[in-house]
Amino acid sequence: MRGLASIPLMALAVRGCVGSPLSDIGHKRESNSLGESLGIKADSMISYDGIYFGWAPNYSPRVTMTDLNEATGQKGATYNVYSQITQDNVDSGSYNGNDQYPVDDIIASGAVLIASLMPKVDWEDITAELCESVASYFKDTFTSKGVTVWLRYAHEMNYYADPSVVVYPGGRDYAAFNQTWKDMYTATESNDMIYMFWSPNVDTDSEPIAPWWPGKEYVDIVGMDYYPEGDALPDFATAYGSFYDTYAKSYSLPFAIAETGTQLNNGAATTAQKQQWLKSIINPSEGLGDYSEYYVSCTWFEYGPPANSIDFYIVYNQTENAVLETISNTENGS
Repeated sequence: MRGLASIPLMALAVRGCVGSPLSDIGHKRESNSLGESLGIKADSMISYDGIYFGWAPNYSPRVTMTDLNEATGQKGATYNVYSQITQDNVDSGSYNGNDQYPVDDIIASGAVLIASLMPKVDWEDITAELCESVASYFKDTFTSKGVTVWLRYAHEMNYYADPSVVVYPGGRDYAAFNQTWKDMYTATESNDMIYMFWSPNVDTDSEPIAPWWPGKEYVDIVGMDYYPEGDALPDFATAYGSFYDTYAKSYSLPFAIAETGTQLNNGAATTAQKQQWLKSIINPSEGLGDYSEYYVSCTWFEYGPPANSIDFYIVYNQTENAVLETISNTENGS
């Protein structure tokens, strides 16, 4: 990896190498049984408040989980990959991953696969039969190989269905969306290594979340995508508290941040701002309190140019000090 060759990987693997030693943190929680019940490996990256941590690695340039694990000396807990359901899938009645999953790296990583599956067709095109094909693909390719899948179907649906965005051509047909969600849930229900992960974008007046809620009986994990601007970073409660209380706490459902990072309105945040946001959402000095009851994991959007116009990197192509700070914030906190 560019920018990491000079970093002594063996040194980075030492626990507590930055900040207070783990033994000095009285409220540390080095496991999360709820997260482990959802397939996260117990030896994965975890904060002192018991929040597992993983990555959405960039595809251009290709950043592998092997790269990230070697750089941090830890094992990423989650591995987010984006894929689309295309018109070709609809026409053939079959989903085959569309060559978008780095299968070998995913399997070797031992991480939970967060499969962010984006329907680039009308909701009505996502038939029950196509959902069965999706379920078969993940079974044959991943769960049969020991990889747990969190199926983040139609993530950020409230944003991507916006008429001004039109990433999801089905638009704001809530009933049609909820039918496809239920069909996908039914198709995957018999596989106890696939969990349906409902993950809208941040709730706003123009992009409300509530109409997209399919019902507790059809959801295994909830989460919310949010990218604050680095000039005024909120704490966890301000950013996620209302969503957590409404959809995790009230329904007793696990909560996971499926993707996040921070930015400025005109480009990339500074390294300090990235690290501040990272620490605020997994390792705040005061702990996460009641939010830790259902909060299981956080996944960082480890993307940058050319695939993404803004640089969100906190490990790839970063300085030794930046990587060490990431290790501190994901491991031993303040």
